[in-house]
Amino acid sequence: MPKVSIGLPVFNGEKSLHEVLDALLKQSMPYFELIISDNNSTDATESICRDYAKRDPRVKYFRQRSDIGMYANFRFVFDQANAPYFMWSACDDTRSYDFLEKNLVFLEKNQDYVASSSPNGMVTQDGSISEMFTFALNGSVEARFMGFLDNCWKSHGIFYALIRTDVLKGCDAIGKTFLGADWAVNLYVASRGKINRTAQGAMISGARGISSERNSWRAFRAQSFEWALPFFHFSLYALQLSRNFKVWWRVVLAFRLLMLNLDSAYHQIYAEAYEFYRTHVKSRYADDLQVR
Repeated sequence: MPKVSIGLPVFNGEKSLHEVLDALLKQSMPYFELIISDNNSTDATESICRDYAKRDPRVKYFRQRSDIGMYANFRFVFDQANAPYFMWSACDDTRSYDFLEKNLVFLEKNQDYVASSSPNGMVTQDGSISEMFTFALNGSVEARFMGFLDNCWKSHGIFYALIRTDVLKGCDAIGKTFLGADWAVNLYVASRGKINRTAQGAMISGARGISSERNSWRAFRAQSFEWALPFFHFSLYALQLSRNFKVWWRVVLAFRLLMLNLDSAYHQIYAEAYEFYRTHVKSRYADDLQVR
């Protein structure tokens, strides 16, 4: 039986897939299953995955008959997990070869922790690596919530941590499509226990995620009130998780969530205004110059 299930949802990931799969399959802790769900890719993703599955019995490859959506694909790989520990991997994230070993050893020795991750950075738009983030979520559950909100914009390492599978099974935010659904998963895990950050190992997040797009707000905006409250659904989920907090902490949390929404609303409107200027005003001005 594998100790760890790794879920890798992918769509058209041929450019980075070899590097990602090599980094995972060369982990110093080899007792895991790698569950790949190909969301009906149209590039060479299928042939790459089938090749790895033939060569390594730990690889389990699934190909969706149609596009089921990115978040449903994340849910699919988790639903196939058989091991007591689970970890998501994006199709452009790379990890050090000791990532699994260092975090698994910690969790097996510290039962009061529900997840563990290593320092993580991100590939920036110019191809460089950002600073390495090392924050952990320790202390009381209230402290863990506030600590997450302090670092929510750089929380990739928490979502892609090694997590106890039985903890994740109770999370109904997995597979949801609202803005901050991954944050909701993080908060759910933090509500169930402490989240460690080791000093060893590393993870680098690629630049292909939806959050790196020029106007990623638009992809999640489904109702008009989300112009003013972009993180409405995430905020509601967070408040539900905090229903057993003392009144004072719930007030503080509600205020923090309101400020998050207001700040995000400003950036959302700015992004839409810039997109309108870039596609309509600026392009039309350039066309007028060419005509003249």
